[in-house]
Amino acid sequence: MKIAYFPNTARSINWGGQATSAGIKKLIKETYPDAEFIPLDLPLFPLHKIRIFRIFLEKQLANAILEDDRNKVIKYLKKLNIDDSFFDNIDTVCFNGEGAVHPKSGYLMRFMGMLYEYKKRGAFVAVLNQTVDLGNDKFLKKIIKKVYSMVDYLAVREPVSQRELQSLGLNPELVGDAAYAIEKYSHEQIDTLVSDLDLPGKFIAVTGSSYLRRDGRSLKMLNKLLEEIQKFYKGVPIYFLANAKTDIYLAKKLQLKYGFTIFAAPKEKYQRAIAVISKAYLVIGGRQHPNIFAAMYGVPFIPFQGNTHKMNGVVELLNYPMKVLNWEDSEQFKDAFNKIEKIRDTLNDSVKVPILHTITLS
Repeated sequence: MKIAYFPNTARSINWGGQATSAGIKKLIKETYPDAEFIPLDLPLFPLHKIRIFRIFLEKQLANAILEDDRNKVIKYLKKLNIDDSFFDNIDTVCFNGEGAVHPKSGYLMRFMGMLYEYKKRGAFVAVLNQTVDLGNDKFLKKIIKKVYSMVDYLAVREPVSQRELQSLGLNPELVGDAAYAIEKYSHEQIDTLVSDLDLPGKFIAVTGSSYLRRDGRSLKMLNKLLEEIQKFYKGVPIYFLANAKTDIYLAKKLQLKYGFTIFAAPKEKYQRAIAVISKAYLVIGGRQHPNIFAAMYGVPFIPFQGNTHKMNGVVELLNYPMKVLNWEDSEQFKDAFNKIEKIRDTLNDSVKVPILHTITLS
């Protein structure tokens, strides 16, 4: 059994991508110990910085899928830098959807073309670990319905996405994010992982969000959040956990003003990020996986929106008693701080953290 896995996010700067790849690899090894695990590193699209060329070819590929014209699908996959060699000698496919299934994704149509061709070649195709947020894009909904109707196993990682696919007439299973499958560290392991950081006894971990951009508007929104944190939690140091290029940019712009410590990728990997989060008094922000890590270790978090409904899905799946905050609605920040302090002692009684032991790929 040869299991092709893509996209391979193990080398991603993003801690969530690293953790979900580790979780999927662990689940595959435990469920299919004799299988050959083949992570696929996809090449960039030629002229990838010239977006109009990519969009044109993606539209042609999409139309070929809808027309069920396999020759054209292969033709446009090649133009998008996906060669026939990606499909050779593979009998099982694991598509790690993560947060790629939304209208602004720069990779989604290539993924759909690959899933289509794998099925045409007779492979068992499993689509899992995904948030699906298609908005009002009717054309994309047709593509997703066409391709996902072909696959052998379909799952989503949170209930909002489950309802999204159900609205298309599909029947996905609900299986928590693959990050829930990674190893849970002991207190001793955590202490070893952070032994060189000299962490304070009490600190607040702040993250960014896929909602934010490298621009003045996002700086203003993040600045307001930090301002409100310092007002409410007087004297409590802030650690800014930056696991994306945008987060790092914004953190560096605001570090001098607020004097926080930046803990950042790519130098820091997900294992150390988990250890830091497990020591935090509170996690605040819109990065999905830092909030998942917090839930796994019983650390309170205040969730903010991302570029899709994934955070709403995380909160619903966990049965987490906090609503997802809008970055632009700073009037709610203080109320959220007050609420988390009131429910802090009883929080973990209501939170339901999934435990994953197996994966379905056959």
